[in-house]
Amino acid sequence: MKQWITDTPSSTRFPLYTRANADEVGPTPFPPLTWTLAWEQGAIPGTVDAWVHLGGFRREEFRDPVAEVYGCWGGYFYNQVSVGRVFGVRAPGAQPDDIDRTYFGSDPDVPRYVADPRDTDDDRTEALAATMNAALTQDRITYAEDFSNEARGWRSARPQLHDLSDLELLAHARQACATYLRRAWDIYIQVTISASVGPGVTHAIATALGRPDAAVAAFTSLGDVESAETNRRVWELSRMVSRSPSLTAAFDAGPADLPKRMATDSDPDLDAFRISFDDFLTDYGHRSPNEYDLASQSWDMRPETVLEMIDRIRHQDDAQSPESRSSGGSSTREQAVAELTQLAASDADTVATLSAAISSGQRFFRMRESIKDALVRAVHEVRLPLVELGERLATRHALSSPLDIFYALDTELDGIVTGEADLSAELRNRVDQFDNLRRRVPPPIVMNGTPIAPIDTWPLRADASTSTGSAPGTLLSGIGAAPGVAEGPARVVVDLAEVEDLDPGEILVCAVTDPSWTPLLMVAGAVVCQVGAEGSHAAVISRELGIPCVMSVRNVLQKIATGQQVRVNGATGTVEVLT
Repeated sequence: MKQWITDTPSSTRFPLYTRANADEVGPTPFPPLTWTLAWEQGAIPGTVDAWVHLGGFRREEFRDPVAEVYGCWGGYFYNQVSVGRVFGVRAPGAQPDDIDRTYFGSDPDVPRYVADPRDTDDDRTEALAATMNAALTQDRITYAEDFSNEARGWRSARPQLHDLSDLELLAHARQACATYLRRAWDIYIQVTISASVGPGVTHAIATALGRPDAAVAAFTSLGDVESAETNRRVWELSRMVSRSPSLTAAFDAGPADLPKRMATDSDPDLDAFRISFDDFLTDYGHRSPNEYDLASQSWDMRPETVLEMIDRIRHQDDAQSPESRSSGGSSTREQAVAELTQLAASDADTVATLSAAISSGQRFFRMRESIKDALVRAVHEVRLPLVELGERLATRHALSSPLDIFYALDTELDGIVTGEADLSAELRNRVDQFDNLRRRVPPPIVMNGTPIAPIDTWPLRADASTSTGSAPGTLLSGIGAAPGVAEGPARVVVDLAEVEDLDPGEILVCAVTDPSWTPLLMVAGAVVCQVGAEGSHAAVISRELGIPCVMSVRNVLQKIATGQQVRVNGATGTVEVLT
């Protein structure tokens, strides 16, 4: 296989793409329908909307009809580096290198920024100055709050999918994509960019005061963070199990068929757990392992996923609750803010700017997690009618399997639904080809003008993750993303399925995490990621849990082996191999 059917053309205007931080969005390849519907018709136009609404770009600067704000090769999602760098040129007080560090981490193999006269635009700089000033001074993020509240009502407003015709299901999925999903990406990108303003100013002031480490600590254990609320709810369910002999026995028998057993057992503890668990799925059933992939099975479609998390966490001691772990982080945050304020005390303007920057960063960090949840809800609203449609088509043998619908291109769906096109064999062939894609490691960088190697020559994932570890005394460096120091045995994880092997206190070493890992991060003593930056999911959640986190440790999956004793310093961004 040399290419894949959804490979995108690279851009001459914005030539550089990266997998850095892309694992958080697409850890595995996206099937054709996910890319041609959810991304080309939802995420991509929504992201263009956001860049325009932020004031950083003119709409005509992007390619039409499918803008080059993201890329896809071999099914794998790529972030756009060049667009971010142009934003760094235009944003007051920023530089292209600042954008790289904030959103993609550090990688010496990434080509350096090359200036282009088109990158400078005084009007865009003026518009961005207004946006950044608003981010620092506004007390509420009304546009995002309103959208987040609206998203929580989509579930109850959803039509009865069983009552819709096949063509109505398809139309409903496309409508949800064009409205919910496109708007969600617009607002999410706006909030994400605005969330970098306060921390950027804080980092600059903290560095000038000689305390750059305090800049990260100032945003630790904020509380009222959407992903952290998921932690708390899962923890409460795990405590119900650990404190009940009947529930403990039920989980000891295995969580796989637990829903069926709970439905037929009248034990009061099982009844109470079932009610709480159903409430959890009502609130969070839209979450899934690969949340931006339409083909991913959400928690309400496969509740065993959450039960397996609970099964692991129930063995934790009560002292390891999210509240207990977060309390230490709250003290760290308060101390860091107090120290920075004291160091700046002789300059009233600096104190005022520092206070505004910290408040802004904390406000937008919370809102970003809330809008990310709304975005995932939007993906789910597109997913569900397609799942129903796939099941119907498989029942009448138009598809070999219900999930085969996700291996069609959006342009092929109408013919499949009406029966004018029989693509069942072709879709089966794509499923087989897709298995090959899953086993491959895509190139970390795609650059316009540089040929992409044929897919069959990409390294196999199993080979790329093999490690015998580094010698004791080896010091690895990355980006300190959550303060604190922790020692423990490493657990190298290349796939979410392996996280069930994580023992309490072990150091989680992985490429990156996505929100479906969130409850299981409660088990880890610290987190080390191969890619990412201070705004990455693992960093945000580690700060909420009060555990050390180091991001962007180059080739860490090859440099640390499971079982090696390591020391993680989340303030300095270092990982030391001890044994």
